[in-house]
Amino acid sequence: MCGESMVKAMKAAAKSAMKVAKKVAKKAMKATIKSKKVARKTIGKRPQRLNKRSLGGALVAELKAKSGRKDISFDEAPKYAVTTIHKVPIEQRAGYPLMLTKGGVDPKRWRTKDDKKVEVDFTRSHWLPDAWGQGVKITSPTFRSTGGTGGILQCYVAPDGKTIYYHKHMVQFYEGRTLTSEDGLNGQIRLAKLQATQAVQLARAQVRDIGTTSSYIGADTDKSFFNLLAKHELKVLPSAAEFHFCVVSARRASKLEGIRDIFAVELQLKDAGVTPTWYVDEGSLAEYKALGLRAVVGGKLTEARNKALQDAAKLGKCCVQMSDDISAWVYHAGPNAKERTDDAMNAAFAAAVRYIVTPVAAARFILAKMRAAEGKQPQLGGVYPLQSCSRTFCSDPFSRKNFVIGDFLVVDKSKVRFDEKMKLKEDYDFTCSHIQAHGSVMRCQRMTLCVKHYANAGGAVATRDTKGVEERRNIEILKTKWPGRFRDNPKRQNEVILRWKPGSIDADDDGEALGPEGPGKKTRASKVGKVKKTALKQKSSIKGLPPASLTLCPTPKVSKSEYIAKRIKQACGRTIGSVISTMQYKGADGTNKIYGVADLRYDLAAGVIQAKNLGKRGATGGA
Repeated sequence: MCGESMVKAMKAAAKSAMKVAKKVAKKAMKATIKSKKVARKTIGKRPQRLNKRSLGGALVAELKAKSGRKDISFDEAPKYAVTTIHKVPIEQRAGYPLMLTKGGVDPKRWRTKDDKKVEVDFTRSHWLPDAWGQGVKITSPTFRSTGGTGGILQCYVAPDGKTIYYHKHMVQFYEGRTLTSEDGLNGQIRLAKLQATQAVQLARAQVRDIGTTSSYIGADTDKSFFNLLAKHELKVLPSAAEFHFCVVSARRASKLEGIRDIFAVELQLKDAGVTPTWYVDEGSLAEYKALGLRAVVGGKLTEARNKALQDAAKLGKCCVQMSDDISAWVYHAGPNAKERTDDAMNAAFAAAVRYIVTPVAAARFILAKMRAAEGKQPQLGGVYPLQSCSRTFCSDPFSRKNFVIGDFLVVDKSKVRFDEKMKLKEDYDFTCSHIQAHGSVMRCQRMTLCVKHYANAGGAVATRDTKGVEERRNIEILKTKWPGRFRDNPKRQNEVILRWKPGSIDADDDGEALGPEGPGKKTRASKVGKVKKTALKQKSSIKGLPPASLTLCPTPKVSKSEYIAKRIKQACGRTIGSVISTMQYKGADGTNKIYGVADLRYDLAAGVIQAKNLGKRGATGGA
C-alpha cells in the first residue's frame, strides 16, 4: 500500500506540474503575440526606402491612416512621399484607364457597392486591358481581423466605371477571354514612363524633406549649381547646344525594367531641353524606335561609342556618352576633411551640400572645368566611378590621372577613339589613350551617378560571362598595351586598378592612385620635404604582414597546386617589398597576374613560404 500511495502521489505531482507548465507556456505565448502586435504598430516610425513603388506604398499608408482602424498596422509613409502623391494628378497614375468609355463613371468618382471610395492606384497589373482601371480601397474589419498588415484591397474597375472586381479570373469572365501580358503592354509602357517621371519628382521631394540644399531642373537652379565655378571657368561655360548627347544601349527595350530605365534617362534629358540619340544594336532598332526614341544603329559596344564620337565630330559638337540606366546625377560640394581618417572623411561627406543636377548641367560643368584647366587642356572628362565619394574628401575635388568610367563621359575635340578589339574595360583603355595624347583627363571626384552597373539585361553587361573569361582577356590586352599601368584589384575579382604615375602611394576607395591632381599640385611626399634615396628602394611594411625588408624563403612544405608552387619558387630570394604589386606570375587559368597582398597572406598561412631577415645576404631587393 505504501508503494501504491507513493506512485499515486508522484502521478498527482506530475499532473500538477504539467498544469503549471501549460499555464506558464500559455502566458508566454500571449505575451509574445502582444509584443508582436506592439512591434507592428511601431513600424510606422521607421522611414521607407526610396524606390519605384514608394508612391504606391505611400498611398496605401495614407489610406490606412485615414481609415481610423486600430486593428491594422502599417509603415508610416515619409513626408516627402505623401507630399508627392498629392501633387501627381490622377490622370498621371498608372491605374488610370488608357482610354475612357463614353458614359462611364469618372475615375475621380469611383466607388464600390457599399459606397467606399476607390483611389486610382500608382501601379498596374501587367495583364490589365487599356480600357480598365486599377485602384485600391480600404476594407472594413471582420471577426478574422488579427492586427496584421491587411486592410487594403486592390480593385479592377471595368470600362463602365461601375463594375468592380478583385480577382483576375473575374476580369477574364467579364471580358470572355484569357488575358495575357500582350493585353497590358500599352499600360506597362505608360507605367514605365510615369515611374521614370515620378522617381525624379520623388528624389527632389526627398532632398527637400531632409533639408539639404539642392539644384533642380530649370535655369534658375542650374545657375545656383554653376555658382560653384570660378570666374574664369564661367567664362568658358558651354551652352547645351554645344553637345551631342548619346546613350549607348542594346537589347533593353523589350523588357519592362529596361523600359523604365530608358525613360528615366530620356525624360531627364528632355526636361533639360535636349533630345538624345540612342546608339543601339541592329536587332533592337525597331523596339527602341517604337518607344518614340531617336535611335540609330551603332553596332557593338566599342563600335557604337566610336560612331557617337564620329557623329559629334561631324556636327562640330562635344560628345557626351552615357549608360541607359542612370537615375540621378549628384554633386557633393563641401570642404575637405581636417584629417585623413575614415571618420573625418565620412563626416565631411555627410556635411556636404548635395545638388541633384540634370545630365546637361553635369556635362556643361565638367566641360567648363576641362576648358579652364591650366596647361594643356584635357579632352576627356567624367565622374567618380562609385555612388559614394566620401573618401575623396581628403584630396583635390578634381583628378587629372585617374580612370574615367564610361557610364558618363565628356569628350571635347579629341581624335582619340576606342579600341574596337576590346569588348569590356574599353573605358580604361580610352582613359590611358587620352592621358598619353593630351597629358591628362578631368575626373570630377565629387560628382556621382545612381546607376545599375552589373545587373542589367543587355548592354555592355551582356558581354560578361560567369567565369570571367572575357573580362580576363580584356585585362590582358590592357596590361600588354599599357605595361606597368595596371595591377589586379585585390578586393574585386576580374577588376584592375589604374596607376598612371609610378610611385603614387595613396589610394581612394575604388583602389586608384591619388597622386598629383594637376599642374602645380604637390603630392604628400613633396610636403614632408626631401626623402632619402635609400628609403625609396623598398616599400613600407603592410599591416598584418612581416616587414617589407624581410626576404621570402622556401619551407619544407610544397604546395600541391602547380601554379602556386611555381610562384613560390619565383618569389623566393626576393624581399617582400620587391614582389608585392610588381611580380608577375601565371595563374591557374594560365593568365598573367600580379602577386598581391592577398597572395602573400595565403602563402604564409599555408606554410609554403616564410619571411626571414637575411640582410644583404640572399636578398635581391629588385623587382
